[in-house]
Amino acid sequence: MKKLLVLSVLAVAVGLSLLAAMPSRAASPPTTKHYGDVTLSGGFQSGDLSSGWDLTACDLEIAATVDSNGLVDDAGTHAWSELGARAVGYGNFNPTFGVEGAGVWLATDYDWAVDTFGPDPVGSPTLDMDDKLILQKAGGHGEGDYNLPSTPPIPGNNHRFWFDRDGVDPFQAASPLAVNGGTYNTGGIYDVVIKMHSTAPTSGTAYMTINGLNQGFETDANWNTMELSPAGMTFTGDMAQMQVFYGLYGYGATHSVVFRDITVTGCMVLPAVGGMVELYGGGASTPAALQSDSAAPPYAALILAAAAAAIAIAASAWYARRRWGR
Repeated sequence: MKKLLVLSVLAVAVGLSLLAAMPSRAASPPTTKHYGDVTLSGGFQSGDLSSGWDLTACDLEIAATVDSNGLVDDAGTHAWSELGARAVGYGNFNPTFGVEGAGVWLATDYDWAVDTFGPDPVGSPTLDMDDKLILQKAGGHGEGDYNLPSTPPIPGNNHRFWFDRDGVDPFQAASPLAVNGGTYNTGGIYDVVIKMHSTAPTSGTAYMTINGLNQGFETDANWNTMELSPAGMTFTGDMAQMQVFYGLYGYGATHSVVFRDITVTGCMVLPAVGGMVELYGGGASTPAALQSDSAAPPYAALILAAAAAAIAIAASAWYARRRWGR
């Protein structure tokens, strides 16, 4: 009887020691997930992908094609859209506002002039500031938060933050920094890649390309050159538990934006952190893949079950021995 009780105690001890040795969360090797398209319309709509990503295990890259043609530029209307990564537990549009601390994301904007998306006069193409695409780490902030490779002396003097949906005049097109289909004649469609790197458990760096082009800042007053480039920013948040999110907020009309072929490459958190999809106002297209990530086997539960089974076996043997010994 004493031997069996000792075995029972040992079984419990082994199970608890194995449980204590198990990490609370692990990360996969670098992997790529294809999430398809997400269409947002409103009003306000937002959501996130169920996968969690650990930037402390490897870098995170988010790629998508942003179709901004559903944004409305009539009088009394405006809209913004976002796509990026934020720490688990924060919201899916402006995870923080006014202060950093949750992650980093693409924020789209456009000129406030009425009918800014309208075509240039026939025969007179000119550079328009139609779409603006920037990195944000705090809602409401602008390009002044860029601080890599260094803080720009005049953040408003920048390249490849503003984009023209149609043509430009020959003089503007001759600039070494002008790219047909890249900075102008974009049609309101932008291939965006955000690359994030963890520098500590709660801090990282982020860079973004638009249509394959680096962003940068002007410092020497020669607008045919780009001095501070590639430009990016530092950001903060829980680097071990990040989720990809997306959102749209607009007023005065029904706006829409499409994030096509969302592709994420990085080290996934195992088991999955679970996701929530917030889609307000209807009309959102959310592929099944957005909520279909599988979790890792529940090792802790298996260990506890094994320990419990060992106890049960020992107790059963002790009870049987007592009966046989009568």
